[in-house]
Amino acid sequence: MLLFSKKKNGQSVDRWHFSYICIMKRGFLFVCLWLYSFNFWGREVIGTYWKPIDNTFDSIADVLELEFISTDSIYYRDSLIQELYTIARAHHKEPMYLWRAKFWDARSQLKKNNSDSTIHLIDEAYQQVDSIRYVYDYMRVFHLWTIMHKNQPHVAYKNLKKISEYYARTNNLFMLAHAYIDMGNILSRLKDYPKALEYLQKADSYYKKLNKPVYRAKNQLNISSVLYSMNEEVQAEKILYKLLENPVCVEDTSFYINTLLLLTEHDVPLSKKYVSEAYRLSTEFANKRLLIQSECFMGRFYQNNHRPDSALYYYRKACRRMNIRNIDLIVPVIKNMSECFAAIQQEDSAYVYLNKYEQYKDSLDQVNSLAEIRRMESRAAIEKQELELQQAEERGRFRFVLILVVCAFILCIAALICYIFWKKSREEKIKKQLKELENKELVTRLENEMLQNNCFKVELEYKDRELASNSLIIMEKNQVLESLVDELEKEKDAGNIQSNTALQISNNIRMHLGTDDEWDFFKMQFVKVHPDFFVRLKTLCPSITEGELRLCAYIRTGMENKHIAQMLSLQPESVKKNRYRLRQKLNLGKESLEDFLRGI
Repeated sequence: MLLFSKKKNGQSVDRWHFSYICIMKRGFLFVCLWLYSFNFWGREVIGTYWKPIDNTFDSIADVLELEFISTDSIYYRDSLIQELYTIARAHHKEPMYLWRAKFWDARSQLKKNNSDSTIHLIDEAYQQVDSIRYVYDYMRVFHLWTIMHKNQPHVAYKNLKKISEYYARTNNLFMLAHAYIDMGNILSRLKDYPKALEYLQKADSYYKKLNKPVYRAKNQLNISSVLYSMNEEVQAEKILYKLLENPVCVEDTSFYINTLLLLTEHDVPLSKKYVSEAYRLSTEFANKRLLIQSECFMGRFYQNNHRPDSALYYYRKACRRMNIRNIDLIVPVIKNMSECFAAIQQEDSAYVYLNKYEQYKDSLDQVNSLAEIRRMESRAAIEKQELELQQAEERGRFRFVLILVVCAFILCIAALICYIFWKKSREEKIKKQLKELENKELVTRLENEMLQNNCFKVELEYKDRELASNSLIIMEKNQVLESLVDELEKEKDAGNIQSNTALQISNNIRMHLGTDDEWDFFKMQFVKVHPDFFVRLKTLCPSITEGELRLCAYIRTGMENKHIAQMLSLQPESVKKNRYRLRQKLNLGKESLEDFLRGI
């Protein structure tokens, strides 16, 4: 009844109501923490690796540490993090509260796929954390910071190597498994699948030992993906079928969809069942990335089953959701759409999509070439890091052996002599390995240069094709306009149109003909692509005429004889005769005219 008192007391009543809700909310939170603390008895407490700072703060952090992936309540997790911030503000003179609150907030934002917020928070925590007094805090923050800043895979791998060594020294198997998964994912992206599988399987063994079924199930999906990349389909499918029956997978919709799509991608039996279920769940889950993949797989399924109309329906839906960042999905989808249009005998649409496929494919090939270069560089850098680490370990062993030898010098003079011979041979081996590594880096650099030259060659050929195509289009446009002028004159002579009107229309059409500037426009564009072509050709053959230069330019762009004949308003036989005279003037032997002009 107090809440519905008179209006003049409404302000004080609202204030009392707000205070009551805040007190009840905080009280409920502390009761939950108190009840949750009983679960720590009799099992490993992963949160004990954190240096204690405050009982309440540490209890909340333990809850977040143990239940971060298993809880689906975003509100509950956010309320815990806000409580951490409240305690941190109360201890504003002690920075460890704030950097830990920001760390857990960053993990929460990452769970929500808010990458920008995650990077901002973890950057601030990384700048504030004390790496001397709070080593574990630093390693956890540094771990998340490394994951969010992995533009250079070899640098991220090196950081994760150091982090995993720290977790191994402190016997923190839970976080060591996390680090191994991150290292395995990096190596998988670099296509070093055997080593990636080794790290993922190590993580799986640790999760099994710690009895972490949720983490282990999600890591199984990574393992199956790597096994598929290694052509171990039977073993990969065996893992995925078990995951489909795992309650952890069934309860996590996103995880379940990814499992279904991975099975569908490799055309296992019952693909229709899996892809239909994945599409249905993706539609309900409202995840754009998963929905695009599901629609692509639905289209591919119907295309493989000779139902191009149904395939086009799903391909179109996927295309409407894609953007340029999905170019790796756009290229195969456009190609498949072209094949579907061809299957239903819509040649015009098939041709349009085939042209789009060629354009996107050229861009994708360039991107893939650059990505392959970066992968090769990163793998070479990681191999160098591994070799340097091996050398450091060997130097450490060497120092240990040296100390033992010095301590036992008087009694073990013979062993010392043997050790000196061993040391020399070992140093020679290391020098040999370093030399082999330098040679390998040189070979990698040469291969990179070859890839870049191939990219430039592809780009040059594309510009030649584009130039020839544009010239043909302009020529055909002029022919069409000239035919329109002729038809207009016939209509005027027949009296179907007035002379003034016909003259005005004819003049407007002739304004757009541009026949006099056709060669000049082509020559200007050609010189942009091949700046020194005409100069070199005139140097090789000073007596060459302007018409022969024009013929050479058309041949250099890859035009066929019939197209050259159209451009020069000649018959194809005349073009062949001109080509023969040009070969004689250039004194060509068995070398073809195309190869000679391409080499200029």
